[in-house]
Amino acid sequence: MTKMRTFAATVLGVALALGTLGGCAQTPADMRGNPSDLTVGDRGLQAKDLVEMTDKLAPDLLQIPEIVRNPNKVVIVMTGIENQTGDPTQNMNIYVARLRTLLNQHARDRLAFVEQRHTTEGLQAAEGPGNTDPFEEGSRAGAPGGSGRLLPQMALKGVFMSLDKANSHYYLCTFQLTSIRTGEIVWEGRYEVKTLD
Repeated sequence: MTKMRTFAATVLGVALALGTLGGCAQTPADMRGNPSDLTVGDRGLQAKDLVEMTDKLAPDLLQIPEIVRNPNKVVIVMTGIENQTGDPTQNMNIYVARLRTLLNQHARDRLAFVEQRHTTEGLQAAEGPGNTDPFEEGSRAGAPGGSGRLLPQMALKGVFMSLDKANSHYYLCTFQLTSIRTGEIVWEGRYEVKTLD
C-alpha cells in the first residue's frame, strides 16, 4: 500500500511539474504587447502615443458647435498628415485611420467621411460611377435625384512636428478641421510628448 501511495505521489508530482512548465511556456499570443504600453528601446512616437492621441482628440472634436448644433451630418474629407518630424519614414496614415475609425464608430449619426476627390475619381474611372443612389435613399426621402455624390464641407488634416536634441525628442502633433467654404479653422487639437533616448 505504501508503494502504491509513493507511486501515485510521484505521478502526481510529475504531472504538476509538467503542468507548471507548460504554463510558463509563452505562446505567440502571450508575446504580443499591449498597444497602451511603451516599448523599451523604441524611439520616437510609439503605439501608446497613437492610442492616447486619437482617444483624446476624437471626443474633443465631437463637442464643437459646428457638429453638435448641426441638424445634418457634417461631411468631412481627411487630407492626411504633413510629416515635419525628423523621421521622414514614419507611417502617418495609421494616425488618420485610427482617428477616422473612432469618429465613424461613435458619430455616424453626426459625421460622414468621403474620400479625397482624386481617389473617388480614380475609382470612378476604373469601375464606372455605377448607380448613384444604389439604396434609393433619395427616392425614399422624397428628394429629387441628384448626383448622389457627397461634397465635403470640412477638411481634417494633421501636422506632426518634432524638436530633436542630442538625447531627447519633443513632438507636437496637431489636427485641424477647416471649413472648405470659408477657410476658417473651426477646431484644432494637439498632442504633445517628449521622448528620451
